[in-house]
Amino acid sequence: MSTDPDDQFDEYRRTGRRSTRNRIVESHMGLAIHIARRFDGRIRRDGDIEQVAMLALVKAVDRFDPSMGVPFVAFAGRTIEGEIKRYFRDATW
Repeated sequence: MSTDPDDQFDEYRRTGRRSTRNRIVESHMGLAIHIARRFDGRIRRDGDIEQVAMLALVKAVDRFDPSMGVPFVAFAGRTIEGEIKRYFRDATW
């Protein structure tokens, strides 16, 4: 069980273990909460935005490819922001 993010992603790609994915998600939950709070108060304040952010974080872990040379935090941040914006777009129609 490695704590190096690159090793964790390599392990997840190699094994597909949910426990490995969960470790990666848990170590980046603060990023998701931080981004969600930047959007707080625009429409809803009932935790929906944080839930959207957490689901987006899981999606980011599943889709991240370390070989592309982009840091995971940058990839996850954009993914989370995009999912939250999509949520707002869909919620305001």
